[in-house]
Amino acid sequence: MKKSERRVDGSLLVSIALHVVVGAALLAILSIPNPIRQWLTMNRAEPPKAEQVTYIAAPSVSSTKGQSGGDNIPIRGKVRSRPLVAPTTIPTVVPPPRASNEPVSGSGPIVGAGGPGEGVTPSYGDPRVWAPTGPVYYAPKTQAERLDSAISLRVFAHNDSMALYNGGRKPGDWTFEKNGEKYGMDSQKIYLGKLALPTALLALLPLNVQGNPARYQNDRMKESQRQEIYLNAQRAMDNDEFKIAVKEIRQRKDREHKAELAARHAQQQAEQQAEQQAQQDPSSGQQPSPPPQEPAQIP
Repeated sequence: MKKSERRVDGSLLVSIALHVVVGAALLAILSIPNPIRQWLTMNRAEPPKAEQVTYIAAPSVSSTKGQSGGDNIPIRGKVRSRPLVAPTTIPTVVPPPRASNEPVSGSGPIVGAGGPGEGVTPSYGDPRVWAPTGPVYYAPKTQAERLDSAISLRVFAHNDSMALYNGGRKPGDWTFEKNGEKYGMDSQKIYLGKLALPTALLALLPLNVQGNPARYQNDRMKESQRQEIYLNAQRAMDNDEFKIAVKEIRQRKDREHKAELAARHAQQQAEQQAEQQAQQDPSSGQQPSPPPQEPAQIP
């Protein structure tokens, strides 16, 4: 008995091809960073933030030359001191220090002065004191910080110029002189040339009147209510006019309908009368014509 050979169906090949295409498309979607991948993946953690590390070179420590200053005397060489003489007697007390005949020289009060502090006390030529200043490093500024720095410099220069211009003036003195006469105002008077008025008169003028915010808010609320009332009144007026127009149209249609019914009823009556007369007088072959009907007048 021969075994039946199993034929490969075309639908199986189509299914395998579709599965391969769908799998490749799914792998391509998962390999591209897009919202679909984020929706399909379960990892919803925030992506790592990139950090930028900047290395700053520290200033090198090196010896520097001492600055000239202080007594403004150049450094001189050491003067040979007198030789010590051995005492002939045993001293009972410590002898006082001998005054140094060496003149003070150098760039500071200690340099070249001699004494027990020589070589121990730091001098101006010591690199530990006069360290060179390296470049200044600072964090990068944002746009707002740069704008603030620029405005601060301009305001500082303006204040400095105003302080220089108003030097010698009292605070609140806004006066100037022209042709030997004084104009302006200070804390006590208003100067108009030869005329001087007390500043208390300013209280009588409506110059310092300020608006009441509560009153302003109340007026604004009242104006809003007034506009709303006007709008609703106009809307109600439009509704009333619409209702009146609809009522007039309905009445006119009713009158036309009644007139049409009356004309039709009169025509039917005329036809009935003509038929009755024809039945009563059969000898006459001509039927009397109905009386002319007047057209219904529509008021």
